[in-house]
Amino acid sequence: MSKQPSRSHLFLQHLSPQARCYVEVPGLEALLDSWLSIARQTWPDVMLPEEDFLRHVATRLNPSDEPAATLAALPVADLYLACACARGLPTAHAALERQLLPRVASALTRVRGGLDTAEVLQQLRQRLLIPQGDAEPRIAEYQGTGPLAAWLRAAVVRTAFNLQRAEGRRARAEEDAEAEGSAWVERGADVELDYLRRRHQQDFREALAGALASLSPRERTVLRLHVVEGVSLERIGAMYQTHKSTVSRWISQTRRTVLEGARERLAERLQLSSDELRSLMRVVHSQLDVSLLGLLKEPG
Repeated sequence: MSKQPSRSHLFLQHLSPQARCYVEVPGLEALLDSWLSIARQTWPDVMLPEEDFLRHVATRLNPSDEPAATLAALPVADLYLACACARGLPTAHAALERQLLPRVASALTRVRGGLDTAEVLQQLRQRLLIPQGDAEPRIAEYQGTGPLAAWLRAAVVRTAFNLQRAEGRRARAEEDAEAEGSAWVERGADVELDYLRRRHQQDFREALAGALASLSPRERTVLRLHVVEGVSLERIGAMYQTHKSTVSRWISQTRRTVLEGARERLAERLQLSSDELRSLMRVVHSQLDVSLLGLLKEPG
């Protein structure tokens, strides 16, 4: 009778060549045993094959991260549920419905426009849990860089905004920026700004994308964690071993850097007068948080 492969063997065989640094993590077998124990205690009704789970995690590891610290910090119960949902397990869908969706629905209080919560949640279910063609369901894109509940809150806000846009509503999504108290603002009725927004939408997007590309890896990662994944300042501070006030300053400075980079690119590209450029930048600033949600979102 052939010997059953160990969990560490199952895990390691699915690592990418760039992530082979995880091979040297001490006590890997015991760590993987604890992962399965935690996940199954948290979700006792969700019977996901352990090889599916280990493959799911192994293929999502960032080779640039410190291996031992990364593995120790992973929210394994959240990754287990996300993997099971991506595999289409009814018990996982039921657990998501029962334990997480009621909590993330509260994020819709930050979105103005009289949205029907039930309609938004139904759109979210279809978006995250139903595969499109040969692709995995989009919940498989969750990488465990923060809590699944925070990732879902960001997803439900994006879904609400997309639903508003599809219905032609002009309400703006409002998001608290914690230490600074910055917020999404409603679109103004200013005819000139609305005209500039519609005419230069692609220019805005490309200028912001270029500004984001010029950021350092840390700046981009911290901004993505906070804006897309919904990770708190405290949690990011713990990741980088610094205080949340420092993280807040990082995010504020990064946002200013992005806006300045976008302004320089628009000025060079469109050759506008100073007054026209100021008007354009008012539009860019008013749409910044919504634009960042799309531009910083990375596929799993």
